[in-house]
Amino acid sequence: MPISAGLYKKIHQWIMGEDGKTVAFRPFLTNGNPYKSRIFLISTNAVPFFKVEDRSEQIFAESLVNRDLFQELYFSEIKGAPREFKGSLQFEAWLKKQYNESLLYTSLNTYQLDSADHAKSAKKEGAANFERGKTIFKEVLEEFQPEIIILQGTAAFNQFKTLYADNLAIYNANELKVQVLEETGPFAEMDYGNGKKAYIFVARSMGSFGAEGKNFERFKGNLAKNILVNA
Repeated sequence: MPISAGLYKKIHQWIMGEDGKTVAFRPFLTNGNPYKSRIFLISTNAVPFFKVEDRSEQIFAESLVNRDLFQELYFSEIKGAPREFKGSLQFEAWLKKQYNESLLYTSLNTYQLDSADHAKSAKKEGAANFERGKTIFKEVLEEFQPEIIILQGTAAFNQFKTLYADNLAIYNANELKVQVLEETGPFAEMDYGNGKKAYIFVARSMGSFGAEGKNFERFKGNLAKNILVNA
């Protein structure tokens, strides 16, 4: 089903590059209405790169909220995507199956890259788009204001803490190891400044999640407590 004109207008602003002609960003990926996604999964960079043909902006925008369409358009790219991307989709499927929760998957920098190794060169060669990618993430977070935020990996954890230092109430500032924090529940609470708050979790890369997340049992248990309490 096509997305509403209002949502498409907003997404269009988030996907187009600085030249206004080509799609350069992947602001998020979900399956359904993004306003109903209470949980964000955040990586560092928007990897891999999903190429959009000229004048196909609207169908790309629709694919960001329609998983069947996304998989139809980008079957080959998904098949060859890094483990973290595929593992994130597996985590999304598990979350839906277990708790009927819709996940919104995004990145601290929404500028699309072929691989995380290209971040340094992209910062130099596509400086305007690279900086815009950070701004789009902030706009996406402010627009949807999830109740639970999951940061995957050490880089995302450290960058998010720096980015939102003034908004975070960190429970144990001395603990810096992701594997320890993964097992202890939320490490911080974030204040949006309008009365709404979010619990912040951290986990290893979802690249090793698998179908059921057998290596993430403690993390899943702690997450479940917050999902059920706030349902």
